[in-house]
Amino acid sequence: MRHITIVILFTLTFNFTYGQSQDEIVIRNIFDNVLLSDVAYNNLEYLCEKAPGRLLGSEESIIAINFMKNYFEKLSADSVFLQEFKTPTWRCNNTQTSILIGDNEIELRADALGPSPSTPKHGIIDNVIEVHSLDEVKTLGYENIAGKIVFYNRPVDMTIVNTFRVYGSAVDQRYYGPRVAAEYGASGVLVRSVGTRVDTFPHTGSTGFKDIKIPCAAISTVDANILSDAIKRDSNLKVKMIVDAEYFEEITTFNLIADIYGSELPDEYIIVAGHIDSWYNSPGAHDDGAGCVQAADVLRIFKELGLNNKRSIRAIMYMDEELFQSGGIAYAEYSEKLKIKNYLALEADAGGFTPEGFTVDASDSNFVIISEYQKLLEPYGINYIKKGGTGVDIGPLKPLGVPLMGYRTDPQRYMDLHHSAYDTFDKVHIRELQLGSGNMAAIIYLIDKYGLETK
Repeated sequence: MRHITIVILFTLTFNFTYGQSQDEIVIRNIFDNVLLSDVAYNNLEYLCEKAPGRLLGSEESIIAINFMKNYFEKLSADSVFLQEFKTPTWRCNNTQTSILIGDNEIELRADALGPSPSTPKHGIIDNVIEVHSLDEVKTLGYENIAGKIVFYNRPVDMTIVNTFRVYGSAVDQRYYGPRVAAEYGASGVLVRSVGTRVDTFPHTGSTGFKDIKIPCAAISTVDANILSDAIKRDSNLKVKMIVDAEYFEEITTFNLIADIYGSELPDEYIIVAGHIDSWYNSPGAHDDGAGCVQAADVLRIFKELGLNNKRSIRAIMYMDEELFQSGGIAYAEYSEKLKIKNYLALEADAGGFTPEGFTVDASDSNFVIISEYQKLLEPYGINYIKKGGTGVDIGPLKPLGVPLMGYRTDPQRYMDLHHSAYDTFDKVHIRELQLGSGNMAAIIYLIDKYGLETK
């Protein structure tokens, strides 16, 4: 009886395996590997604990680059190198903001926006005016804005389901608000943090100055409500702002690049990428430490499983997605100069949450090819492959004709922590992180094996 049972089990196992396609078996092996691995998770812990606040030009950014470089070297990647480039940078040393009521100061939790100029050493003290749009500043005009601190206080639209679109509903205040206020003579700007939580964490970010620069900072949503209530009680309310920041015209920094060479077409590169920098106020766990360690994990998976990629797989840890986006531009220029054949670029910059899908920016024919792989990846959380935006760092490759892809996750928690001190390692779940590594490795395996339409 025992002999018969063994024969039946063997037969069932054989028939199941035989019935699976080779691709299904390889993809299953990829996920068996990643779901039993903690390498990427441990790498992320190091980045968050040893190199938080790794903004372009900071000591922490170099610690992070060197750590990941050492990782790739220990992995025995075929090529590991730093791509040097020059860029301006900015550093914030201190931000203080408070409401003045008589002789009392009520502190507001604030972080300067980049690249805000400094205030005088002892700060600026001016009347504050609350607005809810850029157009409101323009309507109020110079006579009502000049010499005042403009407080942009339009909340995000929480009725929007996708939180990246929630973010888009108010981020114009942060990015363009200081520029517009400066044009109308404002002395400074405060912005309600662009996030989905009412909490005490300021969410910083970049701002798009033109000719005139004025001190600007984001305050937490809790503090925005406090300030708004205070203005309602006293229309002549004064606010004190102190920003201690430095701007540097030019520094030398690096993108980190690691390759495993292809067996048939080594001069064609499939890029998998994240950005190594994070804002000065943030450990950058989800934005974008997760994307970096997942991209690095793709190389580990290919090497450990011996997937015999035809084309070279190139992991890029981009520097400076957050402030000036100089790393992506530098790599595109480097590629054009050396005539590098970038076959495809995939970026992960949507957090290390549960996988949802991939977005594609490519020709219709290549989109059709890539979208066919959704069914193979559906068991692992990929619910869609659709046309859409991809990533800031790989964007400069589009004019060079490179097909682009973005890895997408469940977005609901991302804007809770984006650009803030709340973006910590403990907010990352290891299985969610590893599923991202697996899905990126799997789709790269498929694209490399079957190819795309080329001009």
